Amino acid sequence: MRPIRLRDFVRIGDCYFSVLGYRNTERVKCFLRYSPNEKGDRVKEKRRFKKLSHEEALAHPLAKKYFEQGIFRVPLNDVEEVFKPEERLKDVMDLNVKKIVEFFSSIPLGEMGVTGSRLIGLESDESDVDFIVYGNWWFLAREKLKKGIENGALLDLDDSAWEFIYRKRRVPIPYELFIAHEKRKFHRAYLGETYFDLLYVRGYEEIDHGVPEEMGVKLGKRTIEAKIKDDRYVFDYPAYYPVEHKEIEAILCFTHTFAGQAFKGEKIIAKGDLEDLNGKKFLIVGTKREVEDEFIISKDLIEKEGFRLSDYRELLEK
Repeated sequence: MRPIRLRDFVRIGDCYFSVLGYRNTERVKCFLRYSPNEKGDRVKEKRRFKKLSHEEALAHPLAKKYFEQGIFRVPLNDVEEVFKPEERLKDVMDLNVKKIVEFFSSIPLGEMGVTGSRLIGLESDESDVDFIVYGNWWFLAREKLKKGIENGALLDLDDSAWEFIYRKRRVPIPYELFIAHEKRKFHRAYLGETYFDLLYVRGYEEIDHGVPEEMGVKLGKRTIEAKIKDDRYVFDYPAYYPVEHKEIEAILCFTHTFAGQAFKGEKIIAKGDLEDLNGKKFLIVGTKREVEDEFIISKDLIEKEGFRLSDYRELLEK
């Protein structure tokens, strides 16, 4: 079997975990997402399941067994089933997924997949499509998505959809800044009435590219200004922003909210936890699913959009 990687799912007993990393040789880095619950709104094989919040996952009995250093770490021997998006794409190919696959038909079928609830058969009628494209093919897919919005083949999100995402994620930056950053990412769209996210996952040949995944020694909260040196992995998990900074090597972002938030050459302001990992310092943004007081914003974008940085002094001084 191919290595377990980001956005795969694994099953332990009756519980389903989403994989959160690429290096899973001894233990699978993951987080508990679905567990049996009589009041759950998801049904599989006549059993009810519930999608767990961050807090509910930590309160689950399996957390005592597997939770450490901020995530679940499950020994490979305890994994009973692996769900790989690229291998099970045909199994989840309903009409909504088929339309998206056909839209990205220039990409090889083996370089695409669907993750989330659809991958494990626990989708609801309201479930979105979490659509993956692997490796370098993702950049082609993102460009196609952008052109699709421009020529009307796809639809951008309307105001109510953006507001829903903003509230759901508890984004700590003002709404107008959130929208300015999101509008240029081109990783969300509607195909007809079907909403989908375009998610990046590294190809197998580049799984071990040196970006840290482990927790370091916490050094406290820090707000920094820096310049982005490279944007190859800013849509990855963790999103990786190497920076020009006298003290800090890079920003590691563990929330989808701030993936693709800034690009090569841009000056940014970021707040998160400073950590020491093997003698190098990294700023960690997104230490929880709901980011609360951590952020990345592009100073260049703020200036381009005509906003005044001085208007956000309260945010920057928290």
